[in-house]
Amino acid sequence: MATNNDKIQFRGEAEKEATQVVDQMRLGGINISELARQGLREKLREALSDEEKITLHQRYKQGDISEDVAEILLDDGLEEIERERNAFEEASELDTTGVFQE
Repeated sequence: MATNNDKIQFRGEAEKEATQVVDQMRLGGINISELARQGLREKLREALSDEEKITLHQRYKQGDISEDVAEILLDDGLEEIERERNAFEEASELDTTGVFQE
């Protein structure tokens, strides 16, 4: 299990060389750390199933994970899940007396 002090490391010789090539091509270079952060966020989001996203949203609402972590993992999905949740709650409060299906 990962802890706050763990470093994220991988062997990426070709990736390192590719970043050096692009870095040399650009006048101001590139921010490799920012590219890595953005890429990691994208891949984490892509790796999550819909069920996992729902679970993460529930954990966020319960205070088990921070808003920053929820935004990293769910991004726009955080707002979408909240909208759907509110719509569901509003629909469940509708008066259904006298409404039936034959």
